[in-house]
Order: sequence, then structure tokens, then C-alpha cells
Amino acid sequence: MIRPSSLRARLMLMFIGGLLLSMGLLALVLAVLATPFNRHLLDVGVQHWTSEVSAFVRLDAQGRPVGIDDQHIEPWLFSSLSEEATLRVVDAEGRVAYSSERADLTPLKADGAAFDIKRQVFTLTRDGVAMHAATMPVKQSQGRWWLQMAISDRIVMRMRSTFGTPALMKGVAGTCVVFMLIFFLTVHLTLRKALQPLRDASAEARRITPRTLDQRLSAEVHPREIRPLVQAFNQTLDRLQHGFRTQQEFLSSAAHELKTPLALIRAQVELGPDDERRRYLLEDVDRMARQVQQLLMLAEVSEPQNYRMEAIDPRGTLQEVFDYMGRVAERRGVLLGLRLADDLRPWQADRGALFTLVKNLLENAIQHSPTGGVVVLAVQADRFAVRDDGPGVPQEHLQRMFERFWRGPERREEGAGLGLSICREIALAHRWRLTARNTGRGLEMALDLGQAEAPGDGGAGWESGEPGTEAPRRMPPVRVQSTSPGKAMLNALF
Repeated sequence: MIRPSSLRARLMLMFIGGLLLSMGLLALVLAVLATPFNRHLLDVGVQHWTSEVSAFVRLDAQGRPVGIDDQHIEPWLFSSLSEEATLRVVDAEGRVAYSSERADLTPLKADGAAFDIKRQVFTLTRDGVAMHAATMPVKQSQGRWWLQMAISDRIVMRMRSTFGTPALMKGVAGTCVVFMLIFFLTVHLTLRKALQPLRDASAEARRITPRTLDQRLSAEVHPREIRPLVQAFNQTLDRLQHGFRTQQEFLSSAAHELKTPLALIRAQVELGPDDERRRYLLEDVDRMARQVQQLLMLAEVSEPQNYRMEAIDPRGTLQEVFDYMGRVAERRGVLLGLRLADDLRPWQADRGALFTLVKNLLENAIQHSPTGGVVVLAVQADRFAVRDDGPGVPQEHLQRMFERFWRGPERREEGAGLGLSICREIALAHRWRLTARNTGRGLEMALDLGQAEAPGDGGAGWESGEPGTEAPRRMPPVRVQSTSPGKAMLNALF
């Protein structure tokens, strides 16, 4: 059995099911009680009509009935339909004082029973025709005279089947259609209003991100029925925040505690004999120290309170990173270029975090570029990117580049796999979107400053572009930290 995923749909189905069940039970009851109900309608009908006609009996000066007021009761009803309807005005002994059939002065009485003035409703058969009759006192006679009226069942049933039932069915159908429309509209609006607190709670929950774990849902403003769910969600956030804080504290403490032992180990190794084994040990110690430093950096950039957001001119910071990484690029034999757009305006950012972000991106590009390769930092008003002309990244690995401790198959022995994770954390803190794509001449790491990270996204965004499909961009000339041949190469490539 397929169940609807929407709570409102479930409630609507429950309402509709209840309505259909009620209609079915009502139809069943009507089917069972159709015959007695129909007989009851005949009894009530003839009694009602007799009571109405009794108010229009004409009396003479001595108070004897002489006929029916033809201004209100048309005589042809009983003359033309004498076989279907008849009336008598009788006294207490059953003597007929007036009859619609002048030749018949016998009182009306139930089949097989004597005349009884107290029998208000009864049935009789006349000339083989079943009739319902009623006896009601004449209102003007003060208890001296009674009006008896009988109507055949066949004419009532014929009129009912010909006019009454179709009209009734049409009226019932029209009423049901209008009722169903009003029902669905009312239930829809009612459910929408009743479920609004759930939508409000969901909206509040969506605003809580890994960087805002201190926020909680307000249980007091929600209905009593969903408060346990809100409280359970808040308790889950408490446990999650405690675990996250414990993890970050452990990461930071471990990194701090490891820095001193590593420095002591390096000092001891440097005091040893100068041989190939000493060189390998120093490389291992430096690699461990770098990993510890990156762990400490990752712990710091993962905490929102460590950022100091302010409006800064990015030119100074970017130039500082460019100069710093220029020496690294020179040692690796890589050409490094910088493009700054003329319309740069202040960015809302943390200066130190921006330095770390750009430095890690440039360092990653330099490490993946071959000797003599080119790396360009291209900066626009709302976007900056780092491009290299290395081998690029396989399409299936693009979505894993920003995972912690992930390294490509070709670099198992180098790095800790934390540099791009640090970049992702910094981008998330600034609400920037970090993307990676192959350009056909290498890899491009780009940050869109105007595109915030989608709520609930587990990391920075990725775009998997095919080689050579990126749109051309108008950029200012390259400022290169190299010789003039290097500048010519950069301009030719980018």
C-alpha cells in the first residue's frame, strides 16, 4: 500500500475516507429503512394535507358544514380526481354532513375496523386502490365536526417518481457537489493553517548550519502537540554541538601538543651525523610538522568566532600572497602571474583567512604544475580564480578534492590532504562558493563572492566542466614575477 509522504495529504485522505464511509453508512441505512420510511412519509403527508384543508371548511349560520372554501381549495381537485382523492366532514358518530362525492355519504374507516373518530391516520382500500387517510378536527367548529381526507397511494407514488424524486435527486446531487467543493476548500485552508507551525519549525531548522549549532528552535511558540518533537530536536542539537566542540578542542589541543615534541625531535636529528638518513628524517619531521600546522589551522578556521569580518581592500592582501608564493614558485620552476581588475571594490572578509585561502590555492596549483608551467591568479570584482596548466583532475575525483585527508592516487606520499579542506571552511565562513573545474589546459579553482553556499550543503560547490568549454573573460594584462619571456608565455596561455 502506497502512503502519501505529505502529512496534509494523509489528513485529507482521512477526511475523505471518513466522509465516504459516512455516506456509505447513510445509504445502507436508507436501503434498510426504505419501506417503513416511505410508509411514514405517506402517513405524515396525508395528515399534513388533511390538517391544511380542515382550516378551509365552510360552515352555514347554524354551524353545519356546507362545503370547502373554493378560494383556497379548488373544487376540481376532488371532482376530477375523485378516484384518487376524497374527503368527508363527519360528526362524532360518523354521520356525513358533507362529501366531495355526493352519492357516497359513508364515513372513511380503516380496512376491517369500525369507524373511530380518534384514529388520526389509517389505511383503506377502495375499489381495489390502496389509500392513506387521516381524520382531523375542523378548526372553526370547536370540536363538533371532523374532516376526513383520503389520497391514493398510486397517485402519490406516481407524482413522487415523476416529479418529486428526480427533482430531489438533482437537488441532492447539486447540494453534494457544492458541499464537496466547500468541504475540500475548507479542509485545505484549515489544514494549511493547522500545519503552519510545522512549516515554521522546518524553516527554523533549515537555518541551523554546522556553523550555527548554538541556535535552537523555540518550543514555546509551537502547539503543544509538536513540542516534544521540537524539544527532541533541540536535545539532538545539544549533543551534536557538544560532540563537535569536543572534536574541535581535541584537534586543536593535539596540534598544539605535537608542535613542541616535533621541534625537539628536529633539533635532535640536526645534532646527529650529516648523512642521507639524517636528510630523510628531517624531511619526515618537516612533513609531520606541516600536517600538525594544517590540523591547527583547520581547527581554527572551523570556528566562526575566530573570524573578524571587515571591509578590506583586497589588492594589498593579494599582492602579499603573490609575493610570498612567488619564491615558492621560483624554487619549483613555475611561472606565477597576477591579474587584477581595475574595478575592484572592498570585500567583506577576514584579512588573515583570505591570505591563507589564496596561499593554499596557489600552493596547490604550483604543486600540480610541471617545471616551466604557468599559474595565474585572476581577480575580478566579484570573483577570483587560480588556474594552472597541469594535468587537471579526473572527473570522478572532482567531488572529493575538498574532503579532509583526501589525496589523489598520484600524490599518496605528499601532503596531508587538508589544504583544500581549509579553503572550503574559509569559503563557507565568508559565504563564498568554491568551485573546481577542468579547463582543458589544467585546473581552475574559483571563488564566487556573490554566491552564498546553499543551506545544508556539506561543502563547497563543484562544477565539472568539459575541457575547452569555459566562457572567455576579458581580463587586464598579466603582472608576472619572472623575466619578459615568462610574461610573454603567460599572455599567450591566458
